[in-house]
Amino acid sequence: MRGRRPCRNVLLMFALLAVTRRAMSELPPLGGGAINEKERHYGRMEKDDNNVPSKGTWDPTNNLSHTLHALVGMDRYPNYLSRFHDKKDVESLEAALEARLMDVRKQKNEIARRRRGIAELVGRYLNRTDYECEEGDCSQLWRDHEVFSKPATWADLREREVLQGSAFRVAHRSALRCAKRQGFANNEVRDFIDGRCNLQIDESLLGEFMDQAMFDVYSFPIFEPEFCKLLRQTVRDLSWLAEKDYPHLNLGRRPLDLDDIGLGWINDAIFALFIQPISRHLFATTELLTHAEKYDSEQLLDWRQGYIAGYSASPTSAKGANRHRLVPHTDDSEVTLNLCLGEETFEGGAVEFYGLRGTEEEGELVGK
Repeated sequence: MRGRRPCRNVLLMFALLAVTRRAMSELPPLGGGAINEKERHYGRMEKDDNNVPSKGTWDPTNNLSHTLHALVGMDRYPNYLSRFHDKKDVESLEAALEARLMDVRKQKNEIARRRRGIAELVGRYLNRTDYECEEGDCSQLWRDHEVFSKPATWADLREREVLQGSAFRVAHRSALRCAKRQGFANNEVRDFIDGRCNLQIDESLLGEFMDQAMFDVYSFPIFEPEFCKLLRQTVRDLSWLAEKDYPHLNLGRRPLDLDDIGLGWINDAIFALFIQPISRHLFATTELLTHAEKYDSEQLLDWRQGYIAGYSASPTSAKGANRHRLVPHTDDSEVTLNLCLGEETFEGGAVEFYGLRGTEEEGELVGK
């Protein structure tokens, strides 16, 4: 479990979560520390007025476990629903699934409208007129930007000073040694960013590059300070413009997803060059990323979400700082990478780690 202490001034944090698909839901009020996570009951039974556990009833609309149980049954067994003796039970499952489908369609339409609005916002910010991006994908609006356009070559990435020196060397040398070992021509950085090939990190380079803070928690440098500064300023500028002319987008009131503003290549680069290959070494057994002689893509983390969240003692959407603190929580991911984009002047903002659920240390602060 992780939490974040209150912070003074403004701290921008870039978080990249690697793994499975995430659900979208409403965010907490500006400045709060709560997250989008329902209370977990772990099989607790409802009780009546006499404190006697009530009998379970089939209710897939209000009990997700019932819906999942039925779907798994239908996937495993032919004519599974014939086991339901009461027709009303089947109808209640049907109603629950139809309600979910309606919610999916509603969110899909809302996301599409919001992304079109963000594309227009980014186009205005970059003084471009070609807002009409396919499905709200505004990555092409950055194609002429000297820093934020997607790099094609390793030389391009180095000249822009995106990665700190040690981070660039680890990724670049690993790519060169991988190509030499496999007898291939050298792959450029765009091949990894676009997912055309997987990077095998050179383990011998990790010893000096990474520090272990505690069990399963590691730290290492990634971005150059100037790149962090430019990213901070861009987020603040977009948040200010959105608050002034596009308040319906709630851009400054939510963590800002880099894919939404057309900078998803930053997520892809960190994922492909660091999270994916390093996780294969560090979390091969704990996250079922098993070792094998063949570097099989099926063993790798295959999805990521990266966003920027701002923290401040006085949160305001105009400056992109929408939170004061964060309560202890568990991320919906196998691996989480936190990157501090903040200036050296901020105070507080420590990332705290708590004992895992189901262990003797559950809820206890174990490190930061």
